[in-house]
Amino acid sequence: METLKKDPFQNYRAFSRKSCEVPILYALHNTDRYYTAKMYNSSTAGMYFESAHNGLRRGADICIRMADYKAQVHGPEIRNGYRAEVRWCSKIAKEEGGPCYGFGVRFMVNTCDFCGITVAYSDIHKTDHLIFLCPSCFSKLEELAGEEKIKESIENYLMGNVY
Repeated sequence: METLKKDPFQNYRAFSRKSCEVPILYALHNTDRYYTAKMYNSSTAGMYFESAHNGLRRGADICIRMADYKAQVHGPEIRNGYRAEVRWCSKIAKEEGGPCYGFGVRFMVNTCDFCGITVAYSDIHKTDHLIFLCPSCFSKLEELAGEEKIKESIENYLMGNVY
């Protein structure tokens, strides 16, 4: 009987993850150089993938394409391409082959993470913790500059890190 690894953050996730093994391609936004990778889980807000290429850093704006996308097979809820932001990256020790890197990405949206309104991409404010806020909510969060514990709690909640 195979033992499944438990996700240590499972109880703290804002969105449930769907496990999969799907080949993808990714590139820095506004470039044409795509790299191969494999997606291992996804949610409505983002995905985790692994690649032999280590050219991404936290905060990078990337485009992700499904390597073998077919609308008639994948259905309307799956899109051929996504724009995302790298939330974290780490080197992974793999038994076979050379180095491997894991990346957690969040799909880029033009919807405020706090109030939910949709605004132009150019009007979305991105905090240091990679939270997307409309101008009004961003101003309200910035007003909490002297209340660091409250501001930190709000940002943790919006990131999905509910402890």
